[in-house]
Amino acid sequence: MTPLMQTCALGIRAGGRILIHALDWQVSRGELWCVLGRNGAGKSTLLHVLAGLRQPDEGDVMLDGRHLGDLSPLVLARQRGLMLQQTVDSFSFSVREAVAIGRTPWRIGSVWDSEQDEGFVRASLAQVGMQHRIEDEVTTLSGGERQRVACAALLAQAPALMLLDELTAHQDVAQQLLLMRLMQRLSERHAIVATCHDINLAARFATHVLLLGPGFYLAGPLAEVLTPESLQRAYGCQFERTGGLFSAR
Repeated sequence: MTPLMQTCALGIRAGGRILIHALDWQVSRGELWCVLGRNGAGKSTLLHVLAGLRQPDEGDVMLDGRHLGDLSPLVLARQRGLMLQQTVDSFSFSVREAVAIGRTPWRIGSVWDSEQDEGFVRASLAQVGMQHRIEDEVTTLSGGERQRVACAALLAQAPALMLLDELTAHQDVAQQLLLMRLMQRLSERHAIVATCHDINLAARFATHVLLLGPGFYLAGPLAEVLTPESLQRAYGCQFERTGGLFSAR
């Protein structure tokens, strides 16, 4: 299968610290990747590089066989989308408007939302369980609700590559399951890359894992990468596996 996204000898630094070195990685449609690693390992920064919001310090990112820098803003917006770890609203607007922003790359010859756009907005909100808040102001939402609205905007955008930074942060257990099951379904026709702190959520739902450790990375199918030994090496503490669950000690 031809990869949708590919990194070639990718290097990322923060100040004088090397976060990621010589990352050769491929992501294809039909795959749900969870990116794991310690705080400060470079997970969020990697997503920003993949989205084209930050230049890599070394190497390159390819999207659908083309260099990221060669893509026009319109093509890029249709091919990849990023849900940030936290959304800060500078002024109040409705949930409908927040999600409709995701339709911007698909509006042809009009600045206004079409009936089709409205359908995408409503369907996207329904998928994240927020359709009942469509008329509410975003400033009235809890942190977890606001993140689900941000996820709905990404669904409305419908890019081939979906990048999600801490998708399940601020969510209760039921919403974590709802969102991860949604990602499983979406990965049947999209490529999904999601950073995650919950190792057991990754173990339950991911098809592939990118594990970032100090001075190394491991990338591949879930069963090959997610082992007690690899987790110990990445996190610096002991792990035990009971069935499909991991516990640290």
